[in-house]
Amino acid sequence: MSPSKVTYSDIFAADYSVTGIRQDDGDGRPVVITGSYQSASGQPQGLLYRGPLSPTDADGYIFLAPTFPGQTVTTSVFYGPNTPLFDPGIGKGNVRVVGSYKYSQGGKGDHGLIYQGALDGSGTWTQIDVPSDLAGGTVANTIPHSTMGDLVVGDYDLAGQAGSANAFIYNVRTGTFQLLDIGPLATAYGIWQNGDGAAYTIAGGYKSGHGANQGVLLDYDAATGAITRVTGFSYNNDPGIVTHFEGITGVPDGYALAATTDAGAAFAKVARAPDGSFGPAEWLATTNPATVGICTANSILENNLIGIYQPATGGIQSYVAILSPA
Repeated sequence: MSPSKVTYSDIFAADYSVTGIRQDDGDGRPVVITGSYQSASGQPQGLLYRGPLSPTDADGYIFLAPTFPGQTVTTSVFYGPNTPLFDPGIGKGNVRVVGSYKYSQGGKGDHGLIYQGALDGSGTWTQIDVPSDLAGGTVANTIPHSTMGDLVVGDYDLAGQAGSANAFIYNVRTGTFQLLDIGPLATAYGIWQNGDGAAYTIAGGYKSGHGANQGVLLDYDAATGAITRVTGFSYNNDPGIVTHFEGITGVPDGYALAATTDAGAAFAKVARAPDGSFGPAEWLATTNPATVGICTANSILENNLIGIYQPATGGIQSYVAILSPA
């Protein structure tokens, strides 16, 4: 990556986490961010934010409560999101959010959710759980991570089966699931629609053939269900233990990605080769210098990477790392 500098700023209140970001459709509110906060009961609950990225504005917090008939929701976390800027069908001023939740009548597992509609919570809440007959066993947890166009991507695992984690693609329009059969421990954390058609690129991770857990990019055709160009990536081309892509955004000639690695948080840029394949990744470490523990990269919008770190004061703190020319 060309010489660059990274500027770090804290965003959100202490112990509010960030998970996803999209550009908004205007009206003076540049971004929509998803995440969670600690409710009065001590349980995490889903959080939406609409406003400037840095500094964030406390007036932009939106505390939506998932509502499902016959269910008493106990915890929730929001992921995604998507806005009408990328999918006009959502409706101006509205949002689509994915995530997971638990409810007292539903056991200990996480259930997937989609919310679409106004920011006051008056829209439609839909539960999406990977069907057990498709997964080949009782599904313990379904956790959607990202949405764009007609698709939602995320992960699931099977009850009582260690190492059964896998990724899924869910089509909002048809209500159908497809499993991501690319290798052990496949995950799907980010999705980018290439134009306004059926061509998508999905980012996540998997256990590669040489034993390391790598970041992965692949192309997906929503019209045919074809998965192609499955390509693994390791931080600085060193297999290490873990490289995982957490978010993806389109940039000229390719993609910018948020990654969590053995070394902490990182930017990655991957260009498309002339034949359409993914080129090698260019890397830039972005671990927040204020961290005294774990630092993650959770999502990305153009040159703005968001994540969380552990400050000296304890708890967690959300941050934005802005990449600019040196």
